[in-house]
Amino acid sequence: MTALPVVNGAIAIGNQIREGGTHFNVAWIEGLSPCTTDVSIAPESAKLCNRNFRLDGTDYYLVGCSGGKPYAQNPKRLRRVKDNSLYGTCSAVSKKEIDCKGNTHNVVKRYICG
Repeated sequence: MTALPVVNGAIAIGNQIREGGTHFNVAWIEGLSPCTTDVSIAPESAKLCNRNFRLDGTDYYLVGCSGGKPYAQNPKRLRRVKDNSLYGTCSAVSKKEIDCKGNTHNVVKRYICG
């Protein structure tokens, strides 16, 4: 499978759920499987915003978090670290659990940014 460049796509944000382990806030390129392509932003119990993460060779960070729950922090915007430019706004989506059959975790999709 050829990876889609982030430049032309949205970035999904969610939670990586590990049975008996630490859960993480994660990001992945929308349209690709988060089961194999998600990257960690921070442990689920930590703040999601203002933490750098890298997708497809570019560093990003989320801003404007307002949610009071660790797993639903409601980020408002996604920015590029390099020049602080706006990649896009973030919108909540209907919570969707993605079954990563045979992997060590499942993923819950919560936001789309871009």
